[in-house]
Amino acid sequence: MLEKIFPDGSSATSVTLPLAFRMPDEKNLRLSPNYDALQTWRFLSHQIRRSPLDLRAHVQRVLLTHHEGLADRMEGSLMDLYLALGNDAGAMLKERMLEQCSPYLSTEAIQFFKQLQTEGLNQGLDREWRLGSVLATGENQVHRPLVTVERSVEASRYTSVLEEAQACLDYGQIDIAQELLETEILAGHQDPAIEQELLNIYQYTRNKDKLNQLTAELVAAGIEPSETWKAYQSEANNW
Repeated sequence: MLEKIFPDGSSATSVTLPLAFRMPDEKNLRLSPNYDALQTWRFLSHQIRRSPLDLRAHVQRVLLTHHEGLADRMEGSLMDLYLALGNDAGAMLKERMLEQCSPYLSTEAIQFFKQLQTEGLNQGLDREWRLGSVLATGENQVHRPLVTVERSVEASRYTSVLEEAQACLDYGQIDIAQELLETEILAGHQDPAIEQELLNIYQYTRNKDKLNQLTAELVAAGIEPSETWKAYQSEANNW
């Protein structure tokens, strides 16, 4: 076992921990080149199959397909995010991820995903299989399972995204905490405590541009910013 972790026999000069040990602590959404893109994509695919609502794994996996050699799995990875969120949640997150992928997608694929953002068009999406998807079945007929098996889901060490973001702040990982909170808000999870923590970060870092960008995305999605949010945006003019 140690030979696999320390390939050259030296624990001081080369540490290659298995992904199962590294990924749970990886908070960055865009992973560094130190990760093998294909192996990590496969690892995240297994994670999503076990926990379809793990939004961080979805975003990391989609962004990994920007690497050379994984572009053909981009549509399937993006489709899994749409399947996990369904019709009623995460409109802004879907739109942002599609925007990130658009330079690599065909015109047909872009149109396909834009149509899915229309209410009701996600019906039967699980039967529209594309390369890279682990949640779509590709089956034309719906089959009823003879036996239902309940699988236990591995519990996170954090009870909420807010707690995880606050832990990142404790270690000075401000950018990571900001990304976690923004992803949660873009997924449509409205929580005053999450909003306040994100606003505090914007104020502390004087990040007026990011505040205005997210405000525009909220308004475009038909979400009226809270009075607290508006007050911070007004104050940001003096940052």
